[in-house]
Amino acid sequence: MKSKIYSSRYMKVTSKGLVWIPAFVTIGFLLAFPVAELIMLGNWFGMEYTTREINALYANLWQNGFMITGLAVAALAALFNGISQFWYLYSLRKIDFYHSLPVKRNRMFWYKTLQSLLYFWVPYLVMEFFAICIGAMRGFFSLHLMKLAFLMMVFHLMLYLLMYFSVVLVICITGHLLMGALLLVAAVAYGPVLSVLLDLYEMAFYYTRSESSYGFVKWLKEMASPFTISYTFVKKYAEGNYGGILIAVILVTAALGGLGYYAFVHRRSERTGMAFVFPWIGTVVKFLIVVPGGLGIGFIFYMLSSDSSRTIWWIFGLILGTLLAGGIMEIIYYRDFRRFFSHKIQLVINGACVALVACVFFFDLTGYDEYVPSYDKIENIAIGSVDTEKETTYNVKVNEDGTVAMLDSGYYLNGDSTGNDLGIDQNLFDSIKEIAKESKETCKEIIGNSTALWFSNLWDPSRNTLGLKVRYDLKSGSAIYRYYMVSLDDIKNLWKEGMAEGTLKAERYSILNLDDKYVDEVRCDFITGQSIFLFQDNKAKKQLLVDAFRQDVEEADPEVLTGEPCASLTIGYSDVPSVEGTDDMVVGKTGDYSFSPCFYVFPQFKRTVEILKETGYPISMDDVNLSSVEVQYYMNENQNEVSSPIIYNKPEQLSELKKALRCYQMVPFWEKQELDSWNSLKVVIDGMESEMAWSIMAKDVPEFMKEDSQRALSFEILDEE
Repeated sequence: MKSKIYSSRYMKVTSKGLVWIPAFVTIGFLLAFPVAELIMLGNWFGMEYTTREINALYANLWQNGFMITGLAVAALAALFNGISQFWYLYSLRKIDFYHSLPVKRNRMFWYKTLQSLLYFWVPYLVMEFFAICIGAMRGFFSLHLMKLAFLMMVFHLMLYLLMYFSVVLVICITGHLLMGALLLVAAVAYGPVLSVLLDLYEMAFYYTRSESSYGFVKWLKEMASPFTISYTFVKKYAEGNYGGILIAVILVTAALGGLGYYAFVHRRSERTGMAFVFPWIGTVVKFLIVVPGGLGIGFIFYMLSSDSSRTIWWIFGLILGTLLAGGIMEIIYYRDFRRFFSHKIQLVINGACVALVACVFFFDLTGYDEYVPSYDKIENIAIGSVDTEKETTYNVKVNEDGTVAMLDSGYYLNGDSTGNDLGIDQNLFDSIKEIAKESKETCKEIIGNSTALWFSNLWDPSRNTLGLKVRYDLKSGSAIYRYYMVSLDDIKNLWKEGMAEGTLKAERYSILNLDDKYVDEVRCDFITGQSIFLFQDNKAKKQLLVDAFRQDVEEADPEVLTGEPCASLTIGYSDVPSVEGTDDMVVGKTGDYSFSPCFYVFPQFKRTVEILKETGYPISMDDVNLSSVEVQYYMNENQNEVSSPIIYNKPEQLSELKKALRCYQMVPFWEKQELDSWNSLKVVIDGMESEMAWSIMAKDVPEFMKEDSQRALSFEILDEE
C-alpha cells in the first residue's frame, strides 16, 4: 500500500521551512543571468562595437560567461540543498522522528533529491527565460541561441547534481557536524592541494622537472574534486572540446549518487555522533590525510634551511609532521585529546608510506630525471625557445584561399608561445636520450654547494649550458614535459638535427610562404646594430629582397642556418586574413593578423647579402671602420672593483678584435659570449662611440685581452696607468 505521507501535500508541508533556499537560488540566478546580461550589453553598446561583433560576443556569453556565473550559483545551491535536506542525520532525536515515519529510506532519499532538484531547477528556468527575453528585446534571438540556452540548462543541471551528491555523500558517511564540515572542505580542496604539494616536491628534488603539470598531477588539479571537475568541464565546453569530460562527469555523478544512496539506506543510526558511520572509511580518510600532511610539514622544514643541514631538517619535519597529522586526526575522530596515539599501528603504517614517498623523490627511485619515452611511442619531439634566442618565428599554414591558420606546434608553457617541432627520427632520439642522461649530472655540477631551493629551471652562471624545454608528444595523444640543462654544443647539434631530419626548418620559415602583397615593411639590423627600414618608397625592391631571402633560406643547409649571422631581417606582414579568432572575448570571430618575424641573415645568403650591400651599411665586421675599443677589467673574483680603462687602437689589435666583436643582436644562442672578465666594453666606430651593446665571442677572445684580464686580477693595472 502506498503511503499517503509520501505525496505532493507532504512536499508542500515540508517545504514551508525551506522557502529561503529557492528564494536564495532565485536571487543568485537573477544576478548570474539577467543582471549580468544587462551589464554586458550596456558595456558593448557603450564601447561602440559593430552589430556583428556584438552578436558574436552575445553568443559567447551564452557559451562561456553564463556557464561560469551559473556554475557559481549551482555550487552554492548544491551546498545549501544538500545540507538542508540531510542535516537531521547529525541529530539522534531527529533521526528517530524521521525513521519512525512510514516511508522507506530509499523512497525518502529520492524524494529529498527531487525536492532539492525543484528548488534549483524552477528558479533556473525562470531566470534563464528572462535572460532570453532581454536578449530578444535587444534583437538577439535565433535557433542557435536557443540551442546554447538548452545545452547550458542541461549541463548546469548535471553539474548541480554532481556537487549535490558530493555533499549528500559526505553527510551520509559522517556522524557529527565537525567531521562533516572538515570532510566537505577536504572533498573540495584535496585534489588541488595534493597536486600543489607534488609539484613542490618535483620542483625541489627532480632536476629535469618542467613547469607544466601533466599526467597524475594534472588529473589531481583538474579532476579530483567535484568543483574542479565542474570548472574544467565549463572550460572545455567553452573551447568546444568537451566530449571526453562529459562522459567523465556523467559517470562520476552516477557513482556519487549511487554511493550516497547506499550510504543513506544502510546508515546505522546508533553510530550517529561518531566520526564516521562506516569505520573503514575513517581508516582510509586518515591515510589520505596523514601521508600528505606529513610530507607537507616536512617540506615546510625543508624550506626553512638554506645549507647542507636542509636534508636533516626535512627528515625531522617528516617525522614530526606524520605524528602531528596522525594525532590531530585521532583527536578530531574521538574529540578527546587523550586519544592522540590511540592507533599506533596505523600511525606506523602511515609513517612508512611517508618515508617511502620521500625516498622516491630523494633518490629518484622511478628514474624520473633520465626517463625518455621509447622511440616507438613518440610521435614528435618539440623544443621550446631558448631564453637568449633573438629570432622571432611563427608557424603558420597558408590555405588555398589565402587565409592563414596559426598551428599549435609551438611549446605553450608559462606564456612561451614560440616553439619548434623537431619531428622524430633515430638520430634525434639518440641526441635527446644522451641529453637526458647528461642533464642530471650537469645540474649537480651547477648546483654544487648552492643554497637554491629549486633544482628545476636552473641558471648556469658559467653560461656553458642553457635551459631547454622539451615536450614529447606520444602516439597515445598524451604529452610528457622535461627541462634539461644542455651544453651549447649539444643545443647546436640538436638544432642541426631538427633542421636536417625533422620539421624545424619548414616550421620556422613557414611564414615566408605568405603572399608578398601582405609585406608592409622590412627592417634590417646590420652588423653594427643599426636598425634601418629598407626601401620604404620602393615596393619592387622590397619584394625583391623578400624573394631573395626566401630563396636563400630554401637552399641553405643546417650547417649554414646554425652559423654566425651577419644581419637580421624583420619582415612586417599586415592585414593577413585569418581563419581563427583574434579576440578571446569573441569565440569564432575572424579577423586579420599582423606578423613581424625576425630572421638571421647569414653570410652564405648571397642574394640577400648582395641587396643589403647596396644600402651602404656594413654587412661584415671587415667593412666596419673600427677606431678603438675601451675595456675596464674586473680586479677580483667578486667583480666589485674595476681597473682603469684600457684602450685598444693599434691596427693589429683592431684586426683581432674584428674577429671577436659582435653586436649583441648578432650573437645566436648557440654561441657563448665572454662576459665575466670586464665591467664595460665601449666600441668606437668612425670616431664615434657606438650606442649598442657589444660582446666578445668566447672562442675568439684575443690573447692580449686574456693577458690584460690576468694582469687586472693581479692588480698590475693600476689607476695611474
